[in-house]
Amino acid sequence: MTATNHALTGSLIGLMVGSPWLAIPLAFMSHFVLDAIPHFGVSDPKLNSRLFSLYLIFDAAMVLVLLGCLIVFQPASWVAGVCGAVAAASPDLMWLPDYIRAHKGKALAKHRHIVLFHKNIQWFERPIGFAVEVAWTVAMVVLTVPFYT
Repeated sequence: MTATNHALTGSLIGLMVGSPWLAIPLAFMSHFVLDAIPHFGVSDPKLNSRLFSLYLIFDAAMVLVLLGCLIVFQPASWVAGVCGAVAAASPDLMWLPDYIRAHKGKALAKHRHIVLFHKNIQWFERPIGFAVEVAWTVAMVVLTVPFYT
């Protein structure tokens, strides 16, 4: 899933449970549940391509917009929402070293067990999974809006 969808899901978890201490582990675990759902991706992304970098920048910008909305509008339990959003998106930071190495023209590092687990649960990353991503985004936004009113 995109970082945006992970963050939307984590923020909803935080807004629902109300406690950052409960939201953080639940949102973190939600990341792996979402990655097991068929979603958008390409089988061998070119980590050093301009298109991939633009995709990451857009995705990160959407997460920042979400965090900004939580901070500015401060719905009930907004702190838990922020914590949940960050916790849910954070497992994808384990891919950052590969991205940096690719941009430096270096070989990718040997993956550790958690990285292999994370990679293997994403059994269906295909362009057609974009439809799932859009549907998930719409569902999360619809479920989150009542917390802002």
